[in-house]
Amino acid sequence: MSIKPTLFREYDVRGRVPEVFPDAVDELTDDNMRALGRGFGTLARERGLESVVICHDLRHYSARLRDCFAEGLAASGVDVIDIGCGLSPTLYFAQIHLDSPAGVMITASHNPQGWSGLKMSLNYVQTMLRPEIEQLRTIIETEAYASGSGRIEQRDLRAAYLDDMVSRVSLARPLKIVLDPGNGTAALFCVEAFERVGAEVVPLFCEPDADFPNHFPNPSEMSAREAIRAKVRETGADLGFSFDGDGDRLGVQDHEGNDINADRILMMLARPVLAKNPGATVVFDVKCTQALPEDIEAHGGRPLMWKTGHSYIKSKMIEEDALIAGERSGHIFIRDGFHGYDDGIFAGLRLAEYVAAGDKPLCDLLAGAPQYVTSPEIHIDCADEVKYGVIERVVSDFKAEFGERVNDINGARVTFEDGWGLVRPSSNLPELVLVFEGRTQAAMDRIKELFRERLASYEGIGSTWHNE
Repeated sequence: MSIKPTLFREYDVRGRVPEVFPDAVDELTDDNMRALGRGFGTLARERGLESVVICHDLRHYSARLRDCFAEGLAASGVDVIDIGCGLSPTLYFAQIHLDSPAGVMITASHNPQGWSGLKMSLNYVQTMLRPEIEQLRTIIETEAYASGSGRIEQRDLRAAYLDDMVSRVSLARPLKIVLDPGNGTAALFCVEAFERVGAEVVPLFCEPDADFPNHFPNPSEMSAREAIRAKVRETGADLGFSFDGDGDRLGVQDHEGNDINADRILMMLARPVLAKNPGATVVFDVKCTQALPEDIEAHGGRPLMWKTGHSYIKSKMIEEDALIAGERSGHIFIRDGFHGYDDGIFAGLRLAEYVAAGDKPLCDLLAGAPQYVTSPEIHIDCADEVKYGVIERVVSDFKAEFGERVNDINGARVTFEDGWGLVRPSSNLPELVLVFEGRTQAAMDRIKELFRERLASYEGIGSTWHNE
């Protein structure tokens, strides 16, 4: 069969669909989705698992992908529990609620229109990493499938998912909160969740619409947050929350409409956890501000930097028995009073609870933390087939130039006396990701220009820096 090798990524499957990209004949076709289902079902059976929970986002083609994938699962001999259209956190909740360790979310997450993929787990919320992804690829390429005739059943867990979340949060005072799911799947859940805990909700683009007519649901794109900035200011809201396409990431505005990066939100959410659990570990990714480990240490915690990627962070969180973790992209993982998976809605509920517990707005709570000037996430085109090789050369050259100042756990994060810069390969798209930070604007600009000069000499890297 013809299946593109680059579909199999570091911790998931990502590719294009033929109804949007006619040349995607070896990507997420009907036959390849059935093959992926048979391959995953085979992995599940090898581990003695008899059922797989599946869920899909609301994109136009997601139901078609779901049907084909479910056929493949059933053909491998596992039973399929289809919980319908929902969020990645809905899937993780369902795995726990139904005591079914294997689960697959069919979603493009924040990828552009025409993309989709699979977030896969064989052990509840611990999503698969590269070794298991490679096993899946081998099974499919060799057609070493298990065979059988599994059942397919539908279950509706929306109410149970919402009940679980809202039972864990209580607001000490009412807050006015603007919610912007960008017409994505989170629109099916977020308004009810916040209203049930007592918030006054100002809905913004909360009608589900797979054409995303207002903006694409991706809080990492600053342009996507223009409308919520304005709405927070217009309505005098206390907070603004936005969500990505599958609801596992959170974007935040303070009461003045300012963008607050998720690494600084993790800082706020970690404080009450550390107050209850002195010395606890907080895991965060290489894109996070230096202010985060400084604030964690100041509040009696142990900071631990790790690789970017929800699967990597969850795995390290469990390995270290950490109670909270997060990424700058908006994934926040809470084990303190919750299940430990990344849920943008629940992270927003917990932040609202933290702000409501006092009489200060979020910006004042953040004012006491260390302050740095931080760039947005910048993207440079770099083909999937070459990006890892390019980064290997960059890391080697940077180590030769900067020595021990280079942290290479995920690309190259180079630390200077007055800031740092990072370049790493995107796990999901054909691009490199860059972030820069300095104690001053001038320091950040200098570090950014140093990276620009160095990276310009590498073949395979695009010349345009997007989202700069």
